[in-house]
Amino acid sequence: MSAARREFVRSGIQKARIEDITQACGLSKGAFYLHFESKEALFREVVKGLEVNFEAMRESREQSYAELISRGVPPRRLAAPFVVELAAIDRREDRKLLELLWEWRDVTDVLLRGSQGTEFEGVMWEMLDREVARVEIECRALKDAKLVRDDVPGDVLGLMIVGTYLLVARRLSTLTQKPDFDRWVTSLQTLIVEGTAPPQRARSLRRIIAKPARKPVPPLPRRRSTRR
Repeated sequence: MSAARREFVRSGIQKARIEDITQACGLSKGAFYLHFESKEALFREVVKGLEVNFEAMRESREQSYAELISRGVPPRRLAAPFVVELAAIDRREDRKLLELLWEWRDVTDVLLRGSQGTEFEGVMWEMLDREVARVEIECRALKDAKLVRDDVPGDVLGLMIVGTYLLVARRLSTLTQKPDFDRWVTSLQTLIVEGTAPPQRARSLRRIIAKPARKPVPPLPRRRSTRR
């Protein structure tokens, strides 16, 4: 499976060769066909692993949101604890998403750039469409609580957020060293929240989602005066 992932990244699905996959892992071509009927069947198994992990992550976020909202969305003047918990969910789940995109960056790269003309060219877009629909549903509850501006349609908000993470996935596929995901999550949340929050709440929400402040640097000691 690992050898196949490398070969699919290097050559794309259509140009990948079974001979190169088996040679890379020290197996015969005949041994390959004991497990898979074709290279497409092998890549289908690879994609299945991505889909299972992606769905588990999506269900985790949906469940966390549902549990929070089931306790009732408080009025705006009492919403601070609710917003703190919501921000914690988003931070945790966005961090998990970035880890998932990093672990599977080779496969997402193939799906985005090397699956044209195959049965897999719509796989990534189907997963993204489900994410857009999820964001749209969650947006309704946040609008009711006045935590999201009401002049932005939920589907547009979903496209913006999911589109951002699509570009993040594309960027991760070009990196060889894992970036600082905590800093990425904070930056992404700041941009998304400030862009979607009602103007009067954007500043306070930014303070909530920001990282804990570092310990302040102690001031330099004052120079003693030479005057008597």
